[in-house]
Amino acid sequence: MSCIWYRSRCKEDHTDEEIGFFLCEIKLYRIGDSEPAVKFEVIEKPNDWTKEVKRNESVNATQQQRYDYWVAFQDHAFQNAAFARSFKRRKPSTDHWMNFSIGSSACHIVVSQIQKRGELDAELYIDEDKELFRSLFLNKEAIESDAGFPLDWRELPERKASRIVVGKSVDFSDKTQWK
Repeated sequence: MSCIWYRSRCKEDHTDEEIGFFLCEIKLYRIGDSEPAVKFEVIEKPNDWTKEVKRNESVNATQQQRYDYWVAFQDHAFQNAAFARSFKRRKPSTDHWMNFSIGSSACHIVVSQIQKRGELDAELYIDEDKELFRSLFLNKEAIESDAGFPLDWRELPERKASRIVVGKSVDFSDKTQWK
């Protein structure tokens, strides 16, 4: 019990951004008469640990900006309890997109940084299921009314996937706009 209290107290009382605490569980394994082998399992890590990962020198400025945006995106998004309950935290990358599972193999959510257009897109990506797209499209008015804004409905008949997209203008070079 004291270990849990200590972990909680450290997180609440410690405000120095230079130091992060990890909580590790030490396990010992033995096969037959062999010497015990130690295995460390990370139980808890700092929320911003990914920020401290060494930056790869082969990453260009655009890729670094994408990575920094995804770190900030997740730090902001996962402060929302409903978002945190609905989605798993993803590993930030230098890719221009980030996928979120919604519990169906038929579709998932994709958030994309379109830097050339200065736009952040969130879309329901429906993979190889035109019937699902059409059934949602039949309820377009109700869906958009519930959402409170119009959506860009892209059946894309010449492609396997369909998309339902909403976009927002963002100046990715201005970090104050990232929220």
